[in-house]
Amino acid sequence: MAGQMKMTRRDFLRATSFSAVGLALAACAPPAAAPASGGAAESAAPASDKTTIRFHARIGQQEDTLYDMQMPKFMEENPDIEIVKESFPGEEYNTKVSTMLAGNTLGDSVWSALGGATINFMWAQNIVAPIDDLVASDNTDLSQWYEGCIKAITVEGNLLGLPFKSHPGLAVIYYNQTAFEEAGLDLPAAGWTQEQQIEMAKTLTKADATPPFYGFLPGTANVWKTMVTLMRAFGGELLNEDGTQFQLNSELGIQAITYLYDLFQTHQVAPTPEQMVGGANDMWIANSLGMLQGGTSVSVTGGTIGDAFKWMVAPNAVGPGGVGGSDYEVDAYCVTTTSEHPAEAFKWVQYLASKDSGIQLGLIGGTVGGRPDVYGAPELLAFPFRVVFKEIMDGAMDSRITANWRQAEAETALAQLTQPLWTGAEQPNEAFVEGVAQQIQDILDLPRP
Repeated sequence: MAGQMKMTRRDFLRATSFSAVGLALAACAPPAAAPASGGAAESAAPASDKTTIRFHARIGQQEDTLYDMQMPKFMEENPDIEIVKESFPGEEYNTKVSTMLAGNTLGDSVWSALGGATINFMWAQNIVAPIDDLVASDNTDLSQWYEGCIKAITVEGNLLGLPFKSHPGLAVIYYNQTAFEEAGLDLPAAGWTQEQQIEMAKTLTKADATPPFYGFLPGTANVWKTMVTLMRAFGGELLNEDGTQFQLNSELGIQAITYLYDLFQTHQVAPTPEQMVGGANDMWIANSLGMLQGGTSVSVTGGTIGDAFKWMVAPNAVGPGGVGGSDYEVDAYCVTTTSEHPAEAFKWVQYLASKDSGIQLGLIGGTVGGRPDVYGAPELLAFPFRVVFKEIMDGAMDSRITANWRQAEAETALAQLTQPLWTGAEQPNEAFVEGVAQQIQDILDLPRP
């Protein structure tokens, strides 16, 4: 990557990718043996006197590696607390914790997220408790985290957790620097425009090559998040301020989705669903794309790409609204309503949301903690792509979700309803967009779950 400081291959893999060997070792390594005498072992509380804190995590390579690193450290620093992890696959997570609540077997702390309104669902189901009193009694300084992250996980005036991970949404354009240089193009940079991006994509596209090479793949794997950023780039919002109205059928909404349609069908710089080989990351890794829109987690592909091509990142291209578009995406850790040890559970939540944990997430590879001191940590800024991530995150726009918290339903429906646009079976005319908007609005008009 251009401008990258000299580092060993080991350093690079540690900071930009999930090294398969490294993860396996981290996941399988036994805890360090306690010293025979002296040190933490001597001062540790007897097992019978320890408070056990059970926390429920979503399974993930990055996260599980962090837990294996941080749990022993936390217990050494807090010898009167024992941490027990219980992890579940993401697709089963909500069902698992809801079932445990019903069966009176829920633990003390849970992973949650703004995505899919998961944290709102947990609030509605009485799974997570407000932590405002715990914050006050511990004198926790909430300014340690981005204000937009704190706002995103504050529901009905109640702070429901602390930011564990955060990123600025689909606000990042990954670009194939090698392809740009071979084509004699200027590299994307902050302030570039959508018009410039289209012209670059046209120059880069070689649809008749073997294999084909496409100039730009927007983030249509999650159309909702793509449209959030794109409508902001056009000067609008996908949802109104209170989250009750879906605004794709507004004038700006039709302009935004037409822009997206044109990338596939008019300019033909984006691979249609039929032309895709695997997912977006697969196309990127395979050196089949000039540009890819994504979140900060796409950076983990760097280890797989290796020396195949040089890559770098830029903010979304600026649209008629004067911005490229972004929004705070937040994962959080929360204290449960059933915990008999909320103070100890909150101490573990704080540890997972700490500066150290946030930086370690970045060194493992991928999205980092939702804190300015993490995004600005020298250990991470040693890598040029994270400098751009910080610039985008520092200016990220506030999140909006559906007022009835049926975010996941609305996102799934929008992906299905807009698929005919990317295949070319439909056009984004007023009638089509109105039909899509009405079906999404029907979901927004339903009561809260």
